[in-house]
Parts: sequence; C-alpha cells; structure tokens
Amino acid sequence: DQEGRHAEEKKNLEVELRKLQSVTTPAEGEPDSVRGLTTRAALVERIQHLGEGVFKAAQHSWENALAQVKVANPGLEFSTEGM
Repeated sequence: DQEGRHAEEKKNLEVELRKLQSVTTPAEGEPDSVRGLTTRAALVERIQHLGEGVFKAAQHSWENALAQVKVANPGLEFSTEGM
C-alpha cells in the first residue's frame, strides 16, 4: 500500500540523513579553520594555501638571516647563486 511505502521511504531517508550528519560532524580537536570543508577539493585548496604561507614565511626568514650575516660580516663575499 502507498502509505506503507511512504513510511518505509521516510524511515530510509531518516537513516541516510543521520549517516550524513555523523560524517559531517566535526571531529574532536578539529581546528576551526577546517570546519565547513566538506569536499576533498576544498581540503586540498586549504592545504595548498597553508603550504604557500609556510613557504613565504621560510623565505622571509632566510632573507632576514642572510641580511644579518651580511651586516655582521661586511667584508665577507657571500654567494647565494643557485639557492
């Protein structure tokens, strides 16, 4: 009967909804910066963005250290070619 089919379909949809909600529930200790990332593509994009930030910070640190070496050793010939 149609009413029985609708009740069964509703039950199945509710089960599926609970499964989906449990998958998208934030994990314990999950940082706020990754909440809302629901696709693999969004996660990859976020990782790439963070990687770029880390690279820029490392590059700045290297340039700062190099400048300090040059100030502390004005007569030193220092080649950074190929670095």
